[in-house]
Amino acid sequence: MGNESSGDAGGHQENTGASGDRTGAEPPKHEPEDHHIRQRAYEIWIEEGQPDGRDVEHWLRAKWELEREPIPVAGASSDRKG
Repeated sequence: MGNESSGDAGGHQENTGASGDRTGAEPPKHEPEDHHIRQRAYEIWIEEGQPDGRDVEHWLRAKWELEREPIPVAGASSDRKG
């Protein structure tokens, strides 16, 4: 685990223009923190029955999933009273 360099989880390709602008329908990506990726990769490993030798696959899948989560907006709350 921990090898987060090259590769693309699940064969997904990023669709960007020459200037780096997103041209696809995917939400904007954000860079998740390593400890969040590590936790999600661990959850995937558990879900898949704790297989040996798939740590890089789990890391990349976790990173891919977390990059596509909505970016939280500062100060936003669903507990608003009105």
